[in-house]
Amino acid sequence: MALGRVNQGSRTVSLEAGAVPGGPRCPACGAPLFVWVETRGWGPREDQVIDRCENCGLAVPRDAVPDPDGAAAELTGSHGADAADRLTLRAPNAASVQAWLGAENWAALRPGERELKPSPRSAELLLAKRGLGVGRVRHLAAPGMASMWQTLLNLLTFHRNFASEAISGRLRPSEGRGRAAYAIDVMVTVLAAVPTAILAVLIEGAAVLARRGGVIEIEANFLPDPERPASDAKPA
Repeated sequence: MALGRVNQGSRTVSLEAGAVPGGPRCPACGAPLFVWVETRGWGPREDQVIDRCENCGLAVPRDAVPDPDGAAAELTGSHGADAADRLTLRAPNAASVQAWLGAENWAALRPGERELKPSPRSAELLLAKRGLGVGRVRHLAAPGMASMWQTLLNLLTFHRNFASEAISGRLRPSEGRGRAAYAIDVMVTVLAAVPTAILAVLIEGAAVLARRGGVIEIEANFLPDPERPASDAKPA
């Protein structure tokens, strides 16, 4: 079976050759992880290397790759089952149009964050490790459009997720790339807010229809014991 190929600068290399020898494996499917994006921002809080599995689409920070059980626990988090033994969770979609369009400027890659970003396929694999079967995956329009809007703004500003970082007080004029860059980002955000919002509605609307939305909601059900994956079975 032929391997896929990726570009690294002026070189084209096979995906398998692009993996770090002895590097971490995808906690969802066990395939090699490859460098996806490197974020270089306005301080050490924002500098990150994000790896992604080319097999199932899971994205995870290079310095925070969990083991399979840890990844499954992180995905389910504090979500509890309801009376029907059903779990519902919401997550950014690493296989979305906005993740592809934004790359290191994708709004879901928040400064300093160390959380994994699933795709529908990787979420299904991780949930199976917890004895859960996916019943339905919804691509949410409204939150997806909001994330697409911020992603488009990130393509224009010096600071990633500038509006939310500035409003929350995590980014101040004297920090980051300096007062001049801060002032420019304020101006760009104000002037570009409406045009990028219109584009976000159009692009994300098409992405949702194509099932490539930026925010997914997953409904999963606990499987009866006979149907649990063999990996979850207790040793004799």
